[in-house]
Amino acid sequence: AKKINQYYNEIRTKEGLSSINLQYVAKNPKNINNQATTEEIELLDKFQRGEITFYQKVFIDERGKETLYYAKAGKPVTKSCLSCHGNPNSAPSAVIHEYGPAKGFFAQEGDIRAFSKVLMPLEPFIMIEKSVFQTRTIASLLSLLVIFILTFIFLRKEQKEANKFQKVIDTLNEIVIIKTKEEVLSTNRSFLKFFDVSDIKEFQQRYSCVSQVFQTEDESLEIDLNNIDNALISKLDNLDKSKRIVSMKNGKGELKKLTIKIHKLNELQYVIVFSDITQIKNRADMLEQKANVDSLTGAYSREKFNELYEIEFRRSQRYINSLSLLFLDIDHFKEINDTYGHDLGDQALIQFVKIIQENVRQYDVLARWGGEEFILMLPQTDMSAAFKIAEKLRKQISSHAFETIGTITCSIGVSMLQKNDDIHSLIKRADNALYKAKRSGRNRSIIDF
Repeated sequence: AKKINQYYNEIRTKEGLSSINLQYVAKNPKNINNQATTEEIELLDKFQRGEITFYQKVFIDERGKETLYYAKAGKPVTKSCLSCHGNPNSAPSAVIHEYGPAKGFFAQEGDIRAFSKVLMPLEPFIMIEKSVFQTRTIASLLSLLVIFILTFIFLRKEQKEANKFQKVIDTLNEIVIIKTKEEVLSTNRSFLKFFDVSDIKEFQQRYSCVSQVFQTEDESLEIDLNNIDNALISKLDNLDKSKRIVSMKNGKGELKKLTIKIHKLNELQYVIVFSDITQIKNRADMLEQKANVDSLTGAYSREKFNELYEIEFRRSQRYINSLSLLFLDIDHFKEINDTYGHDLGDQALIQFVKIIQENVRQYDVLARWGGEEFILMLPQTDMSAAFKIAEKLRKQISSHAFETIGTITCSIGVSMLQKNDDIHSLIKRADNALYKAKRSGRNRSIIDF
């Protein structure tokens, strides 16, 4: 595994990608570095029982970065494997001399004694996906340049040239429409295929215009293609390429995301081109969601919190608004995991976040800072109000009956923005207050003035 790691990461470094970590994990490995943790032993048992063949999760590493943990079951032990992993009395003397008579032995035929795991930072992967989305959009726009040149030919040459043009645009994946304000003059096959019609007449029987099938989405543009003018064209051209997006339902009723480009041919005629980016846009949105939200609890990620916190910190300083932070940490959480297992520990974290979210305002920001530690930003909240919120949350949590576990308590540190605070000191003071709360006996809220 060490050589595979080295070889693969050399390739990734050349490609500008971050390193990953590949490791083989076992209950009783020959190499102590491959010893499974308590959680991984539970995972091995699931592999052995045939409940799963792989496992994946996203967690926050010690640097506060979202990381993918992926595990895949190893192959069952065969008869040939038993010479080195079965009874040590039957093992080659060289193996006994190297590893001793205990490590890596006592496996039985059919056992899943190990699995391979990969740890991969998600942030570079997300940035690559966003880059792919941008590249796809730019590539589509470059193809439009060719379309526009051909369109000029179509409008200025003989019918023979127009027929050649039609054959060319019929080979394009982009939807091409040539129209005046009132009338569609020409389309290509991609247009007919998208709307599931045989010709323009059939389309016009179903719809009054293309704008009729536009859907109102949060980030989708609202455009009236029957009122195209210079202002609209200029507005589109000035938009970032990744924001020139409309939502439309195709002939099958499926919602699609498309980029749009409009070019003025003369005073009466325009060419409109749509490029379907649904799959790659959905992929980019999904990965952005993963980057912003903790996959287990649904709270914000640490990176997203830092982004929102910096904005709110600057705003509070500028307008002299109150701003408070709460650091919350579940008491004795390691004991919960050790006693009840990580599955119930994860459920406790989910329920813990749910209780907090149900008892704060919509514009308060809750994020998972790491492990069982969370941070809550309270805009326009002074010290007195922040402490009341901390105590309310603490009592709500301590009075809640968590599944199987029963009662859980938490410690909370509170800080409020002071005149001499910088963006780091306000967090540090809340962290210090949390430390004091835990040192003072836990299950309490403490303010750092």
